Amino acid sequence: MSDKITVPEHIGIIMDGNGRWAEERGLPRKDGHTRGMINMISLAAAAFDRGAKSVTCYSMSKENLRRSPEEVGHILSLVLEYFEPFLKVFGEKRIAAKFVGSLELLPEEIRASLKRTESILSEFEGLGRTIYVAIAYGSRAEIVRAVNEAVRRGEEVTEEGFLDLLGLPLNLDLVIRTGGESRLSNFFLYQASYAELYFSDKYFPDFGEAELDEALRWFSGRSRRYGLLKKG
Repeated sequence: MSDKITVPEHIGIIMDGNGRWAEERGLPRKDGHTRGMINMISLAAAAFDRGAKSVTCYSMSKENLRRSPEEVGHILSLVLEYFEPFLKVFGEKRIAAKFVGSLELLPEEIRASLKRTESILSEFEGLGRTIYVAIAYGSRAEIVRAVNEAVRRGEEVTEEGFLDLLGLPLNLDLVIRTGGESRLSNFFLYQASYAELYFSDKYFPDFGEAELDEALRWFSGRSRRYGLLKKG
């Protein structure tokens, strides 16, 4: 593999293993989610520092909302608790923010915080760098919503046009999943059609900049053919 590092324009991160990280240390699961939130901010910032244009983090799936009220409540509370750190890091880096998912399922206070975050960082929308955070998200629900919108409009759509109807209208180049599982778990199935998939056994709180760099080195060695034959 070449020593040259190729940084993908769009990196997706499935942040798995927060609860198990805490349990293995004899800590409450909520402590793992707190560490995960802290790491999400720092890892996404590191990805932008390395040259990524977009980073999409899977913070909570739609299915996760069926977990215990205590665990769900704590995960959502982190949106409020880390409002200022999130704004500080990405504001200083001049990065816009977008939140994707069935946000209508979230408490009003949480929705208001997400909307305020987007509004404050919207001044950077024209600079070409955005962090997307998927919360109460499910790819199947996103696709069904887009199909219904196309039907409502009465318009036939192309593959590119359909992408524009989705909450995340960008193709993913690299998807990183931590926590030792090797599946997408309903993470942007349409956008990840030709993404390179990198799986790590490390729980997300332990997946730092060194692990990110290893994933980028791995990506750099991939031959992305999009279904075509390799030349030469």
